[in-house]
Amino acid sequence: SHLDLGDNQKARFGAGDDLKLYHTGSHSYIDESGTGNLYIGSNNGAGVYIQGSGETLASFLDDGAVTLHHDSLAKLATTSTGIDVTGVITTDGMTTSADINFGDNDKAVFGAGSDLQIYHTGSHSFIQDTGVGDLYLATNGDKIILRNTTLGESFFEGTSNGDAKIFYNGLEKLATTSVGIDV
Repeated sequence: SHLDLGDNQKARFGAGDDLKLYHTGSHSYIDESGTGNLYIGSNNGAGVYIQGSGETLASFLDDGAVTLHHDSLAKLATTSTGIDVTGVITTDGMTTSADINFGDNDKAVFGAGSDLQIYHTGSHSFIQDTGVGDLYLATNGDKIILRNTTLGESFFEGTSNGDAKIFYNGLEKLATTSVGIDV
């Protein structure tokens, strides 16, 4: 009722030995070297699981998530809208072609000491610099402009190599000039 093969003995399938199953004495292999793809399937409706020593390493569910595990804990899963990551994401770089959405009180944190934080509390929005240096706002254009959300009223406008203006209720009240200030 069994087929026993010794170390390095191969069960070979296909006219050109395209698929081989074997054990080297140290490692076990499923070796697909043919012209087609290697398919691993299940038709019981539950999916396919890859397991290690008593724990799930990955699961592939019919009409559902593909989930990768670390120490039996789900860490990365596909969803109907994208992916779900449990834990910290460490990356060498990232490019996005859509928005990154943060919930209330979730922070975008920058710097080794969490020096710069950008967040919204549900009531107020913050750009908070808690580091030892200064906070710079820089532009490649000619002006830095602070306006209300509809961009209708300016609070402050600073022009490169030019004036700085402060507004009240949308009206200019103070401006720097080459010789001083205008009120």
